[in-house]
Amino acid sequence: MKLQIFESIKTGMLDICYIWRKEYVTVFRDFGALIFFFALPFAYPILYALIYNPEVVRDVPMVVVDNARTPLSRELCRNMDASPNAKIVSYCANMDEAKKMMYEKNCYGIMLIPEDFSKNLIRGEQSPVIFYSDMSILLNYKGFLIALTEVTMDLGSKLQVTALGGATPEQAKMAMSPIPYSSITLYNPESGFASFLIPAVLILVLQQSLILGIGLLAGGIYEHKKLHRYYSNREMMHNNIMHIVFGKAICYYSLYIVSTMYILHVVPWLFKYPQIGNQWEIYAFIAPFLLSSIFFGMTLSVFVRERETSFLLFVFTSLLFLFISGITWPRYAMPEIWKIIGAIIPSTWGIEGFVRMNTTGANISDVHDAFINLWILTGIYFITACLAYRYQIWKDKRRGFGGKIEENYQV
Repeated sequence: MKLQIFESIKTGMLDICYIWRKEYVTVFRDFGALIFFFALPFAYPILYALIYNPEVVRDVPMVVVDNARTPLSRELCRNMDASPNAKIVSYCANMDEAKKMMYEKNCYGIMLIPEDFSKNLIRGEQSPVIFYSDMSILLNYKGFLIALTEVTMDLGSKLQVTALGGATPEQAKMAMSPIPYSSITLYNPESGFASFLIPAVLILVLQQSLILGIGLLAGGIYEHKKLHRYYSNREMMHNNIMHIVFGKAICYYSLYIVSTMYILHVVPWLFKYPQIGNQWEIYAFIAPFLLSSIFFGMTLSVFVRERETSFLLFVFTSLLFLFISGITWPRYAMPEIWKIIGAIIPSTWGIEGFVRMNTTGANISDVHDAFINLWILTGIYFITACLAYRYQIWKDKRRGFGGKIEENYQV
């Protein structure tokens, strides 16, 4: 009995290794698959990182309409221009001229200083400064808001000290800053756009390149009627569908070991993104993410009937998966239907766990929910992948390949 069990296990392992080796040959003979499995994961992260480098917007163009034309208004303008976030490119005579420059995209902000600006300040009254911002690019607005807030607060503090007359340095300091504050930006010291977005994109690149590559291979196998080569004329093997799924999955997983290390460690290191998590714990977390993505791709491959179909079905999903992951819009603010859809996509939990571990220094126990959900998705998509391949083989046999499925196959 024990000998039979041992022989059964041995035969099963040989079956899996046979599929593993055969899939390796298929991948390295397919130029398109090589592009998706190697070129895309190595090139896309660099491309995205270079687009957002430098990741902080500086010297955003703005214009000034100074109706006051006083020393105080000129000081306000000089301070705005000296700010790293804004740059005055022109002084306009009126609002019509300023609006024309904004419509022509020569500037993205207009600061309007009213005629009674200095007069009101000298009287001890408030004197508002009006700022118009082009909201089509929120990063520009953020730069203007920071610059304008800092400049007006600084000028207001100086006016308070001047009003005190013969105040001591301690009194002047108290008047300028009665409640001292310091702003500490956690986990993203530069407040950079890339430092918050690129880690999520890296995870999405891993998933989408796997799905596209697996879909491309499946489409080629179906298109050229080669599926029967995985299960026919193999009397020494078990011919179990799970062996095919396991063998293919091991092939794809082993191919992505180097790509994963490169994407999750080398790319953040090259571009100096926040990277404070334990790398070995991150790799342990990524294991179920890769497996669930592989089985997810194998499940979706049932819909691919030609190589080109992979592009039509899966390329457009990249943006959707990024939006529902919760990195660009919080999941708690999404409609319930999108929360459900996001929960069944491996990248949603992969992004949540990786960002928290890599950027904020969380350990694997801190992302327990995402880790468990990935293992649950791995199990679910393994079953659906087996069902998908059983269906494909059944259709393949109906087309006249490999004999009857009932005689050769088991799940």
